[in-house]
Amino acid sequence: MGTRIVVCLDGTSPRYISKSDTPTLDAIAREGFNTIGRAVVPTVTNVNNTSIVTASFPEEHGITSNYFLDLSTGEERYMESSEYLLTETIFERIGRRGKKSALVTAKEKLKTLIHRGTEIAESAEKPSRWLVDRIGAPPEFYTIETNHWLFRAAREILVVKSPDVLYLTTTDYATHAYPPEDERSQWNFNQLDRLLGEILNISSDIEIVVTADHGMNAKSRALDLTRILNEAGVPGTAIPIIKDRHVVHHQNLGGAAYIYLNDPSAMDDATTLLLEERGVESIMPNSEAARIYRLHPDRIGHLLVLADIDTVFGTISAAREEITIRSHGSLHEQEIPIYGLGKGPMALQPQSNPEVAAWLDK
Repeated sequence: MGTRIVVCLDGTSPRYISKSDTPTLDAIAREGFNTIGRAVVPTVTNVNNTSIVTASFPEEHGITSNYFLDLSTGEERYMESSEYLLTETIFERIGRRGKKSALVTAKEKLKTLIHRGTEIAESAEKPSRWLVDRIGAPPEFYTIETNHWLFRAAREILVVKSPDVLYLTTTDYATHAYPPEDERSQWNFNQLDRLLGEILNISSDIEIVVTADHGMNAKSRALDLTRILNEAGVPGTAIPIIKDRHVVHHQNLGGAAYIYLNDPSAMDDATTLLLEERGVESIMPNSEAARIYRLHPDRIGHLLVLADIDTVFGTISAAREEITIRSHGSLHEQEIPIYGLGKGPMALQPQSNPEVAAWLDK
C-alpha cells in the first residue's frame, strides 16, 4: 500500500473551510469525496481523537471527556494517558502487520493519550531534537503558526522516516480565537491548505482523509452548575467535559457537563432544577446518556447536561454570567467537514469520526 494519512483539524466546523481559499481541499473533493460528517458527543478533543485512532465509540475505548472523576475513589484526574484506553489503537493493529505508524500532534497530553503502537510520536510542546534541527523550533504554543509548524513536521517525518501511516492532529487555538469570517482565520486555513498540498506532493500514491474533531461556536452565556445545584440544596459537582490544562483556549467553559451528585437519589430534583435554567438544552441520566451517545457508563456522572448553542458550563464567579468566548462540547459542534482521496477512503466514505481511520488497517 502507499502512504496513508489522516489529518484532524482541531475545532474546525465546515464554515471555516467554506469561508477560506482552500484549493487543495477543493481538489480532494473533486477527485475523491467530501461530506458534512458527525463528531462524537461530547464534542471535545480527547473523545474524538481517541474515537478516530481506535475506530470506535467511547463505550468501547473509554474516553468520555478531557477530565474524569472516579466515583469509586473520589479522585479527579485528567484523561491524558494511554492507561485510560480500554481498547487497542489502529497503530497497534497496523504494527502487528509489520507496518510503521507516526503521530504528530500539538499537545503533549494528547500524544501521551493516543500514541500507543506508534514508532514515531511528536508534539509541538516537546518535539524531538532531530526534528527541531531540521525544521526549527515550534513557535509559541498559543499562536496560529503552531499548526503550520505541525504540517511542516509531518512532511519532514514522511520524507525522512517513511511511515506507512501518519496521523496529524492540530490544536484549536485559532478557531477559539477567531470566527470563520475573520481575515486571520481565512489566512490560517489558506496556509494549512497550502502546506497540505506540499504533503500530498511528496508522492502520487498517498491516500488521505481530512476531518475535524469538533466544530466551534460563539458563546454568550455561562452557567456554574455546581453553584446552582448547591445553592438550591441539591449538593453535587458539575465537571465540564472540556476541562484540561490548556485554559487559554476556552477557560474550561464547554457545552456539556457531567453531574456527580452527593446523593444519587436526587437525580429527579437536580433534573427539574437545571431544566429551569436558560441555556440548558437537555439533561439525562447516566443510562440514557450512555445508550444515546454510546458512552462508557462507568466514566460519566449521574447526569449528562447539554447546553444550547449560546451557552457553556464551568466554574465562574457567579451562578450565571454573560461572556464572550468561542467554545464547543455541545450537540451544536457536532458537524464536521470530512474529505477523502484514495481507494480506501473512497470505498468507505466515512460519515463520522469513528469511521475516518477504519480503512487504515484494511
